[in-house]
Amino acid sequence: MRYRVNRRDNGSKALEKYASDLGFVVYSEAGAIDAHLALGQHIAAVEWKGEDGTLTPSQARLIARGYPVRFISKPEQLDALRAELMKR
Repeated sequence: MRYRVNRRDNGSKALEKYASDLGFVVYSEAGAIDAHLALGQHIAAVEWKGEDGTLTPSQARLIARGYPVRFISKPEQLDALRAELMKR
């Protein structure tokens, strides 16, 4: 049996750096999603996805159960997430 290995590509590294530069605390661990971003008292689960990325089976199960996952592929989406969290 072959297991999928979560390897970070250059795009996700750049997005993580940008999130950190915006003031997010980035917490990553192996699992169904790529990272949790914390800003103050607010936390958002994020998956770094390319424009044509597809869900893994475990991501589909999380979303079906109502787990709020943000799919981020561009820095502008991190800007919008930060603005949204700052309003709360």
